[in-house]
Amino acid sequence: MLWIYYLIGILFAGAAVATGLLLKRKSPACVNVFFKTVALCIAALLFVRYMSGRDVISSAAALQPLDGLTSKALVAIALFQVWLAYAAEVLAAMSPFFKVKTLPSTITLFALPVFVLNMAMSGNHITAICGAQAFQAFDWRAMLIAMETGLGLGYCIVYTVINADKVLPRKKQWLYFALSVAGMIIAAMPSYAAQTLFDAAKYAFQPKDLTFYHRIMLYPMAIIPVALYLLLKDKPYDTRRFALLYYALLGLVNFSLHHKFADFFGPNWVTTLPLHLCNTAMYITPLCLCFRWKKLFYFTYFINVLGAFLAMVMPNYGSAGILSTTVWLFYANHYQAFYMPLLAVGLGMFPRPRFKEFKYSLVAFAIYFALMLVINAWFSNYNPSVDYFYLNSNFISDKLGVWAEKTRDFVWQFNIGQLHFQFYPLYQFLFCLVYFAFAFGMWFIYELAYNTVSGWQDIGRRNKIIKADRLALEVKLAGRSTEEPIDMDNTDKLILKNFTKRYGTSDVYAVCNANLEVHGGEIFGFLGPNGAGKSTIIKSIVGIQTITDGAIEVCGYDVRTQSVQAKRQIGFVPDHYALYEGLTAREYINYIADLYDVSVNDRNERMSRMATRFQLTDALDNPIKTFSHGMKQKVTIMAALIHNPKVWILDEPLTGLDPNSIYQVKECMKEHAQAGNIVFFSSHIIDVVERVCDRIAIICKGQIQCVHDVHQLENSGETLEHYYMNIIQNTELQAIPVKSEGKANG
Repeated sequence: MLWIYYLIGILFAGAAVATGLLLKRKSPACVNVFFKTVALCIAALLFVRYMSGRDVISSAAALQPLDGLTSKALVAIALFQVWLAYAAEVLAAMSPFFKVKTLPSTITLFALPVFVLNMAMSGNHITAICGAQAFQAFDWRAMLIAMETGLGLGYCIVYTVINADKVLPRKKQWLYFALSVAGMIIAAMPSYAAQTLFDAAKYAFQPKDLTFYHRIMLYPMAIIPVALYLLLKDKPYDTRRFALLYYALLGLVNFSLHHKFADFFGPNWVTTLPLHLCNTAMYITPLCLCFRWKKLFYFTYFINVLGAFLAMVMPNYGSAGILSTTVWLFYANHYQAFYMPLLAVGLGMFPRPRFKEFKYSLVAFAIYFALMLVINAWFSNYNPSVDYFYLNSNFISDKLGVWAEKTRDFVWQFNIGQLHFQFYPLYQFLFCLVYFAFAFGMWFIYELAYNTVSGWQDIGRRNKIIKADRLALEVKLAGRSTEEPIDMDNTDKLILKNFTKRYGTSDVYAVCNANLEVHGGEIFGFLGPNGAGKSTIIKSIVGIQTITDGAIEVCGYDVRTQSVQAKRQIGFVPDHYALYEGLTAREYINYIADLYDVSVNDRNERMSRMATRFQLTDALDNPIKTFSHGMKQKVTIMAALIHNPKVWILDEPLTGLDPNSIYQVKECMKEHAQAGNIVFFSSHIIDVVERVCDRIAIICKGQIQCVHDVHQLENSGETLEHYYMNIIQNTELQAIPVKSEGKANG
């Protein structure tokens, strides 16, 4: 019969090659349909064949010859043929549905040789799966294997011909290609491989109770997700999704070793249904990755991950040794149930869940839990060993001690017709309650992990921006010191150039294309209603918030690329002071002076002069927490002036001050400007602005509406208040939409 299987394989390969090359001449669309059709056929054949019977080689041990595989070498070769065939067929079945740059290399350099090997040694491959009897009489599973191999070979040949220019990886891609192939092969390893290759009887010890061997089996739980994350985190979305779905599908293939059609429809079907919590993950994860079912995914994310973790810590695989199929199948299943949902979120397949999704997952778990209670009690009538999620047996309670065992003494039982139902209400209620508590713990762990990773990522992004800005700065300075201003012609100016700020992904700008130039020696007033964008501009000038687009220069220093140098030129009085109130006023001002490297003599002279002016001399050595609001505001003003800044920015500084202090602040502003410095003054008190400022700007709805000379306004006979109200009333009070083009999209 072998020649028949060879003939089937060759005919299918030839038909696939002829059809593919013929369609290649017509259009790329036809070729794409061909690839998808053949891929789906390979997937269907593999599914039907695999689920219809067991692999004969799964019963081999320590390379002992089998019927038809007469030597250890043939057994080893057959094992690797089966092993690699699963990897190559799943790869071929998925490849036309994803745009991944490395697929041509992987198909040509990995899948094609595998199909060539299996075609050349079809007898060995078929014997490993169907046994020697497949050559004594026609075996339909052997026929399906031949069809799979033929279609796979034809598919790979056509794929290689069409993508001939993309077959060889670039120099820098060889390492990634090698790691990818190694990962695919490891993921496809059958759970019976260790038992087939080695003598499991010599390694009968069990990996339980956190012994050395148990810990060895637990380590991959942490290593696998980290390794995959680092390998995939910078790859395109399609590459990340392809990789995760590939691993999920091969995990399902491996899991299905003991969940075939015969198991589902055989006499013991009530005990073989995949209803254990971690079993459900093997089906849910690939479905969610394939069809992007977000709501179902969060059930496995919150519930299955926890269940898999607890199962691996408290494993249940009877008396099986460390190399047995049972143990390897157990860990292959639970590894994936544990790390795959974590990676799906970490790699951006699904968004970071909110508490709402967590609540929904708990509701889903409650439904699952209630369903398992009923199914366990019901199916126990047909087979007493039914124990889905360990709700019937004492497996969990036995590990917790006598007190847990005693909770099973409370039994509730009744009959419905011929069926007997038995429940352990106290034990099962506590079981559910504890699981809920663990789930809440998982939520907090997730949040902590998210915040930690987000912090690392933010630091990484900022470091990249800093490096890029530093290089750009060095280019602009053209060999000059980075301590020098970029713009040497504007060392006495505060300049906004098309400054734009948008918060997050909002479709409304807080400030849009603001242009402003303030000169040394003037007091500049900044007016606008609440929410107009005044504080946004001020906070961006002083470096509290980032710039979406445009630029800000402070005395020639660029705020984005020379942030430290720019901040040295600024003294800032915020609208809400933030002081270290455990310090005395003198200690706090000295602390600020230290930050700006102010000499002892200069700081003492300035502090004494300002304390006298603001009547704080007797209070300088008192804790700030004992001060009134007005006194704290004075300390803030003194701290802002201690280093004699070139640019003094005040955001609503007069709030809470008495008349005498208001007068002194105004006098300070005049004196500071007369010394050639800039005073940038934001206030709602228009009368004060009118009396103190030289020029003003009015901002409304994120746009600067005008810049006007106060003295010219005064000479015209119009009051600043009247002028301000006219500007505001004539401005369209509408949000500014995000532009579809240009840098403002930032």
